[in-house]
Amino acid sequence: MHGRCAMIPLPPPTLLAAAIAAAIAAAIGAAGGYAIKGRLDDASIARAEAATAQCRLASEESMRRAAEEASARLSAAQDAERQAVTALHATKNRLAATEKRLKESLYALPTAQSCGLSGAARGLLNERLAAADSLPARASEPDRAAASAAADSGEPVHEADLGGWIAGAISAYDTCRARIDAIRAWDEVTHGR
Repeated sequence: MHGRCAMIPLPPPTLLAAAIAAAIAAAIGAAGGYAIKGRLDDASIARAEAATAQCRLASEESMRRAAEEASARLSAAQDAERQAVTALHATKNRLAATEKRLKESLYALPTAQSCGLSGAARGLLNERLAAADSLPARASEPDRAAASAAADSGEPVHEADLGGWIAGAISAYDTCRARIDAIRAWDEVTHGR
């Protein structure tokens, strides 16, 4: 067996070549498919990233618009508040001047020192006024009904004093109405009511 090689029988060349070609084709197909799948995946990822970026931009734009609208509403509410407060102060000043002129005119009447209401009648009116005032006095205001009752001497009131009391009641009503109008004006701008 020296010099003689043992030969392994080889399959016919066409079968071997076909098997090798099939293996190479399968490998190329797998690599090509993997490459195509990678490219498709890359395209899908790029589309997803673009869609995410568009959503992010749309969200940022929406948030920017919402912030601008909120800022505009706040500015309008603050402007309405300033206008309402200014109108209220102007009305209160006008009412105070009107009440002062009225009281001065009442005391200037020739009948200003004539008799008017008795202390008992005035007490009844003050009690009724105190009962109707269900709102508590502000911290800076004294209790008006208690002060009136304590200051009431029981003596008859002169016409000018009675007129002054009525003028004060009218002024209190007008001031309350002016406050409500100021709140209403602010509410119309702020809430559209």
